[in-house]
Amino acid sequence: MKNSLIYLLVAYGLLACDSSPPDKAKPPVEAQTPLADAIKQPMDQARDAEKQIFESADRQKQQAEQM
Repeated sequence: MKNSLIYLLVAYGLLACDSSPPDKAKPPVEAQTPLADAIKQPMDQARDAEKQIFESADRQKQQAEQM
């Protein structure tokens, strides 16, 4: 009984250690989903707004330095 338990555990251990590598030949396809677009669009708008704010602040700083 004890030997059969050991053989059983070894067999399950060998099955768990399958050495076949995952298929990396095909990279995952990044499909644009409506959910991804719904998340990405506001983030892009926020980045654009932030860029405009920093550019405006730089212009105001330059105008203040010229006075």
